[in-house]
Order: sequence, then structure tokens, then C-alpha cells
Amino acid sequence: MLAEQLRTEIEDFITRAAGAPTRVVHLHLLAGGSSQETWSLDAEIASGAFAGQHELVLRRDMGGVISPTTLARANEFRVYQAMHAAGIAVPRPYWCASGADRIAGREAFLAERLTGEAIGRRLVRDPAFAAARAVLLGQMAEQLARIHAVDAPTAGLDFLPASAPGTSPALTIVESLDRQLREINEPHPALELGLRWLRHHAPPCERLTVVHGDYRIGNILVGPAGLRAVLDWEFTHLGDPRQDIGWACVRAWRFGQDHLRFGGIGALEPFLAAYAAAGGQLVAAQEVFYWEVLGNLAWAIGALAQAQRHLSGQERSVELASLGRLCAEMELELLTLIEPE
Repeated sequence: MLAEQLRTEIEDFITRAAGAPTRVVHLHLLAGGSSQETWSLDAEIASGAFAGQHELVLRRDMGGVISPTTLARANEFRVYQAMHAAGIAVPRPYWCASGADRIAGREAFLAERLTGEAIGRRLVRDPAFAAARAVLLGQMAEQLARIHAVDAPTAGLDFLPASAPGTSPALTIVESLDRQLREINEPHPALELGLRWLRHHAPPCERLTVVHGDYRIGNILVGPAGLRAVLDWEFTHLGDPRQDIGWACVRAWRFGQDHLRFGGIGALEPFLAAYAAAGGQLVAAQEVFYWEVLGNLAWAIGALAQAQRHLSGQERSVELASLGRLCAEMELELLTLIEPE
């Protein structure tokens, strides 16, 4: 869609949501966002409770989804609302366009635009973020402990996906990944071996918590003083809190700083200590290994699914098409991890 047409649609939507005439004076598509579109905009609202200029981001559906467990924008918006109310570092949510009231035919929501950097390779390598990296590991541990402490029913999040009673969250994820791989319908023996290993080693879960589902470098906004906001809640669910820790350790999210296991910014053990000190459960480093293996397999299938969105015509994109080649990197990492086992 042309930006000017989208601008008009956004102006009309905010006018209805805010109850006052609105003019969008800036609209720019942000880099990244292979699963959803993210637009930066400034909106001038003429009167009423929201009168004035607002710096906003629009998070809008693209064609297709990376996973069948992806939340609809309306439900992701509800997660933002709940986390903002709980004091988690998230952008303030404003309005959601869903149901019959969509923006250019697709679900979307508008939230506060904060300044900062989210590009992973810059955060782990750029000297300009050296001071932020020095505190970022502890800040990520604190935020994750607070996320896992949110009581889902009290926060209005009991709609989130969860395993069937008595079923291991790990096995629920493995079976979902198996179905996704079968639907892609390509031969990937390394991934089939990984699925078998994950079934055999699936751990029990002591208690279900809110799980962000994509907690990593690249999905946090960072400023000079460190973490400013946790972004991209489309994979939030109820599950094993260790999943979030293992996902952040996946090699792909270290962005070349492979010797720093936790997200390319630090060692795992100090993160686990800070997470426990902030109120998270005690987690041993060896417990994270399973979830790191699962994370590599999940991202391998995710990369294939992204390419399928392009190949199927759901969302034509050179970026999505190129993601399919990343599967081989995760297959190699997966085999490297489980080979000693």
C-alpha cells in the first residue's frame, strides 16, 4: 500500500479512536519487522483528552504469520496493556484497530514511540553501546523475572495459549513444531533428529508463567542507560519460564559475539544469578541447554516458514525469501549441540 493512502487510513482511524480530528505529519516504515510491519508516525490531535502531538508507532499485520501460535494484533495489544499496567518496561499502548475497524483491511495497534536502538548487531558490537551493555544483562534479568511474576488471570491474560492440563509445555511446543515442519513439506533430516531428541529429553515444568516467547537481543529497545522497553509480544503464552532464557541463548541472537552465550552481551551464569535475585526461580545452567536446543530448532522452522510466506504469495518479500537459507545455520548448530549427547 502507498504511504499516502495508509496515512489517510491512519488519520481516519485515530480521529475515530480519539474522538477528535487528527493529522499525521510524519509516516515512515521502520527497518526490520519481518513478521509485522512497524511504522513510525507523528499524530496531531486537535482537541479532547489526547489533544496535542503524539509520537507513535503502528504495528500492523503483514500477509501470513510465522507460526500458528502467533497472537492476533488485538490480543497482542491486550498483552501490552496488561504489561504496561504491571509496570513492565513496554511502550504505552494507545488504540487497537481490529474486527470491522481495521487500518487498510489489516489489524493493527498504535503505541508510544520511544527513542533507542533495537538492531541486534549494533547493540552487541557498536562501541557506542559499551556502557549500556555493561548493565544490560542485569536489566534483562530483572525485567524477565517481573514478566514471569505477572499473574495471568489477575492481569486479564487467561486467554493466552497454554498446554493442556498435565502436559509438558516442552512437549506441546515440540508437537507444534513437528506439525509446522510437516506442513512445510520439505525433507530436513537434521530437524527430524532434533525433534526426536527433544521429545526424549523433554523436562517437566514446576509452574506455568507468562512467557514472552521472543525475549532476546533485537526485541528490546536500548538507550545510553540500557534497557528502555521490551518489544514484540506476539508469541506470548503460558509456559515454562526457562523457555525465555534458552531462547535468548540461541547463537543467532548473539549476532557474532558467539563467546557470550546470553545474547552476545554476557555469560549465562551471571544472568541466572541476577534473574533469581530479582525474584525469578532458581535455574541451573544445565537446565537451559534443552531450551537452547529447542530454540535453534524453532528458529530453523521459523526461517523456513518465513520463506514460505513469500513463496506462497501471502507476503512477497525478498527479506522473507532470504530467511529460508538461514535454516542450514540452525541445523548445523542443532547437530553441534546434541552430538555429544
